[in-house]
Amino acid sequence: MFITLVRERHFGRAAEVLGVTQPTLSFGIRALEEQLGAPLVRRGSRYQGLTPEGERIYERALRIVAETRALKEDVHGASGEVSGQIRLGAVPTALTLAAELVSAAQKAHPKLRFRILSQTAGEIADGLGRLDLEAGLSYARPGDSELFDHVPLVEERSSLLVHQSHPMAKRRSVDWGEAASLQPCLLTPGMTNRAIVETRFAAVGVTISPAVDSNSILALTALVKLGDHAIILPERLARSLASGAPLTVVMIEDEAGDVGEPGRVGLLLPRRSAPPPSLVAFKEVALRLAKG
Repeated sequence: MFITLVRERHFGRAAEVLGVTQPTLSFGIRALEEQLGAPLVRRGSRYQGLTPEGERIYERALRIVAETRALKEDVHGASGEVSGQIRLGAVPTALTLAAELVSAAQKAHPKLRFRILSQTAGEIADGLGRLDLEAGLSYARPGDSELFDHVPLVEERSSLLVHQSHPMAKRRSVDWGEAASLQPCLLTPGMTNRAIVETRFAAVGVTISPAVDSNSILALTALVKLGDHAIILPERLARSLASGAPLTVVMIEDEAGDVGEPGRVGLLLPRRSAPPPSLVAFKEVALRLAKG
């Protein structure tokens, strides 16, 4: 109850998430405070945050929950079978990779269960820090390797996804200037892939003005299927979307003729001295995939 209240920052929402009444939640928090002998929550007409004691207890509570989950996995894993649930946050452009990883992991360990969540790189880092996630698939960011166990997986190159009837569909590649002239669709500002693409355009002196941007790859792909639009996406994802559809992938090259700077996607795991068997097994699967 305490952890959920801190996450939701609202007694009503926390009670709804927990499936209890608000008085039951309030009673549970007060019982915890009495047990620990200190006020944990600043109270008023609404939730006002944690007391200094509450802040310390919250950090320990997260570790206790994580260790309890790991203990249960160790007990169930005594038979030699890896089990448990892994909540995997993935940036939208890595959802295809997430599917490949999960499929390979469940073939190796059929009792593993997964929940795949589409999130931004910042949300994934926050979720790992709060232990809302067990693992993340995200672009490499400065400082990540200091906070998390980081497994580099793939280097994604930028490409155009267009309809087979599009004028660019017969091209093997285009440069960034040509790509800009199409006013291509992009993911929304704040998403890492958008920042990568804007950096590539800036390197050739172009400021991009997308015809459409969206946080939904599904919505952008639907536009492309109508024939007039183009999206800039990582090649791996673009080829997955083009499979079985009337779509074509056109690589984007820099001015020297080389394919542009890649976005590096890796697996992020909480740094622990004794990770649970499920995460050890998942990391091993990721390493095998990275080696090809």
